[in-house]
Amino acid sequence: MKSPKHYWAHGSHVTKAFVGKWRKNFRDYVDLCLTSGFIPRALRPLQLVGKYLAKIWVYVQVGRVRVIGKKNLVAPGRIIFCPNHSSMFDAPVIFSIMRRMPRYMTAYEEMRGLWGIKAVAMGAFGCFAVDRTKGKTVIDPAIKVLVANEPLVIFPEGKISNSGTYLPFKKGSAFIALGAHDALRAQGNNDRIGIVPIHLCYGKRDEATAGAGYGSMAFKWRGGVTITVGDPIYLDTIEPMTAEKITETVRDAIVTQACATTHLPQPGKDEEAA
Repeated sequence: MKSPKHYWAHGSHVTKAFVGKWRKNFRDYVDLCLTSGFIPRALRPLQLVGKYLAKIWVYVQVGRVRVIGKKNLVAPGRIIFCPNHSSMFDAPVIFSIMRRMPRYMTAYEEMRGLWGIKAVAMGAFGCFAVDRTKGKTVIDPAIKVLVANEPLVIFPEGKISNSGTYLPFKKGSAFIALGAHDALRAQGNNDRIGIVPIHLCYGKRDEATAGAGYGSMAFKWRGGVTITVGDPIYLDTIEPMTAEKITETVRDAIVTQACATTHLPQPGKDEEAA
């Protein structure tokens, strides 16, 4: 008959093997979540929790949120939401107002940290990583997301403008929209593809902390934020239907909302926009 000590040792070995396997699987999944173009599984309960946590967070650090054009948050068709990008608060602000649960194209650097927990949690909230030096790696996966009728949130400037000066818009969202349009037509599906322009105007701007951590931003941005959600721009209304024309149309719809804390580049002054 085997002794209790034997069973304890055996059980300890099994536990260690289980923990070791779990750690490896977790690490492998973290690596996937940080891989440009990998689409993690989103969990709706966590998305709903995240949305309400974002509401509280934004209210504490930014203040009152005012939304103009709420009806456009549920625009019909396959939709890409394109906001301007001038603060680290942009993502939680957008997350807090969404009526549909979209996918967020997120710089993979923002998903790193907390021993991999951040990557897994952000993936469950709907984020997917993009390596800005390898932008093409996310085009095909994002097209599939849009074809599957999941909305997307993409910041077309690609990075934060500390001063609030609009940066040049990249064509990624246009390429994704065009790819989804072609894929749907190949399936005999005539659903429309639209891009909803969104303008974020903060009541207070602190350039020194615009791209910094939330801790250092503290209450320096607590002046409220006005979000203008424009009418959807459907691809079939743009002529010619090219990435250049789509990008130009979306940019024009956003920059016409310029306010006291955002502005167009001023030649010779806004080096950031060069």
